[in-house]
Amino acid sequence: MKKLFKWRPMAETKKPAVEKDAEEQREWLGDLVKLMVLIWSASLLTFSYVRLPNGQKILDFDPTFIASVFSGSLAGFGIAAAKNGNLNGQKKKEEIPPVRSAVEIKNK
Repeated sequence: MKKLFKWRPMAETKKPAVEKDAEEQREWLGDLVKLMVLIWSASLLTFSYVRLPNGQKILDFDPTFIASVFSGSLAGFGIAAAKNGNLNGQKKKEEIPPVRSAVEIKNK
């Protein structure tokens, strides 16, 4: 009996050059969109906090939503914002004060 198909693992199969180019273009376009959203949200956040010399804000809005878009777009690039000065991901050790009793025991 003659074999019609040869079994190949997924690693050995090759995609056509046209399909690879289209996939690379989509990936490049996706990165470009993520970068544009990051720049847009960063600029809106910056403008929401900047004041002109006369004390007037450039943009006056609640930046909560834009901050979440900004942190989400940072996460899309694999960047996490540091909180409370914790840059290396380690938790600070909390010092526990010694426990002292309010009641003293007197010996007779």
